[in-house]
Amino acid sequence: MKSLFSSILLAVLLFSCSTTSDEMKDISSTENRPETGEQTEQTPRDTGDFEEKENPQSRPATGENSVTGKPESEEQRGQTEEEILHSIMKNMSLREKIGQLFILQIRYNRDGSPRRKVDDELNLFLREFEPGGIILFRENIVDNRQVESLISNLQGLSRIPLFISVDEEGGPVSRLGKAPKVDVTLLPPAFSIGSTKDSGLAYNAGLVLGRELRALGVNMDMAPVADVNTNPENPVIGNRAYSSDPLIAGEMVAGVIHGFHKYNIISVIKHFPGHGDTSLDTHAGTVVLPFNRNRLDSIEFLPFRFGIEAGTDAIMTAHIVMSGISSLPLPATLNPEIVTGIIRQELKFDGLVISDALNMGAISGKYTAGESAVAGIKAGLDILLMPEDRISAFEALVNAVQHGEISEKRIDESVYRILRTKYDRKILFPDSLEETIEDVHEDPDHQVLIQSFLG
Repeated sequence: MKSLFSSILLAVLLFSCSTTSDEMKDISSTENRPETGEQTEQTPRDTGDFEEKENPQSRPATGENSVTGKPESEEQRGQTEEEILHSIMKNMSLREKIGQLFILQIRYNRDGSPRRKVDDELNLFLREFEPGGIILFRENIVDNRQVESLISNLQGLSRIPLFISVDEEGGPVSRLGKAPKVDVTLLPPAFSIGSTKDSGLAYNAGLVLGRELRALGVNMDMAPVADVNTNPENPVIGNRAYSSDPLIAGEMVAGVIHGFHKYNIISVIKHFPGHGDTSLDTHAGTVVLPFNRNRLDSIEFLPFRFGIEAGTDAIMTAHIVMSGISSLPLPATLNPEIVTGIIRQELKFDGLVISDALNMGAISGKYTAGESAVAGIKAGLDILLMPEDRISAFEALVNAVQHGEISEKRIDESVYRILRTKYDRKILFPDSLEETIEDVHEDPDHQVLIQSFLG
């Protein structure tokens, strides 16, 4: 017999499905300004906001999720994880399912100012689009209270709790660590940690970031980097990689993952099949690597195997054309021989596969937002990160399903993985927050971990 909680959950989902608007309108985009003095993981561009309607029916930004909330115990609930997830999916519309496939940026308001709070415009966007997640950048960040409030309000307006993600690698790519008024530790670059050959130090790095991110409300880190830094001319990886030795890099990646998971932070290893030996940058345009499978198995794939063995939640793909292992002239992100053939079938990975940012030049310079979204899902991706035009990408997927180009069963496969990850990492049914970021930094044991890097 279903519990009262499950009945309420399904009733709310049924109501939300019946009231979700199918009408989306694009507004003129604001060209984003690049971050200064900081290497960017994604090319900054924010397009496709919804047009603000008259008297939007705003839900109060209370931080309390309207769908799930805190669960009863497993025994009280009387349902398995699989039953709960299938019950949720059964009552989702196609558009709600497709919304879950996107992680989007919210860097700027329509007037070009940094977006740092939830207002009517963002409220409307979240109600209509219902994305699976949001990625935060420096423009969204001021101080501890502001970040906590922004995240809490984003979650409060989302029927299904969001992935709240950030690029927090340490070193040059540290959105929160470089914010002077946010108490997230700016860790040394990955290469500095890897040079110690101490996987325990990598584990400590995962513990430090994991605990601090969780206290702020972040639940997904687009890290650690699993690339092998074998090319000194590489313009995009460099000291973001742990080592030029694939075994050392793999041990470090595994250590960080275990640290993250201690605090239920979703780990995303990147950039498969390996971006460490390139002399060009996929932010700007096409990159081709001619490596054969023997080379990839002995170097590039090794840290990813370590990460999979350590239980990583997700793998991020690179927009690299791999001419030595595929006859398809497609970037790995859109290549079914790599995403499905290698990641899924050969490496036996059943977690999330996430694209790198789809507004990067290697994708947006050759494909429309709709083309890349459809091709990515066909290739086997679960999550589309930052399409250049999110409305076009969304509608292209809806049309592809409605016209039989993609089956709804294929969409369901990815939605199930997304909801399963949210369940397993206590996002779908969150525990109450037990400590603030100030509490974390007042803990002497936490300070000891920090000093192991900075002392």
